[in-house]
Amino acid sequence: MEVLARPDNIPDWVWNETNANTISSTGGKAWTGKLNADDDIYEYDDESDATTKMDELFDADSTTRRYKVVEV
Repeated sequence: MEVLARPDNIPDWVWNETNANTISSTGGKAWTGKLNADDDIYEYDDESDATTKMDELFDADSTTRRYKVVEV
């Protein structure tokens, strides 16, 4: 599992997509583990650990950035 940060300019309908294996007429889907060079990448074997970290990051983030857990 990996925790991903959501940039502010990504609409909800794109962020909430669960199938990243398709490409539509509007282009492919991309997520990033890092938005800035100094960001950390958080990887976990257990989904509950990843979710706990996601919640911690969300609570500590003063921006409108959102996070989600994905299996990689």
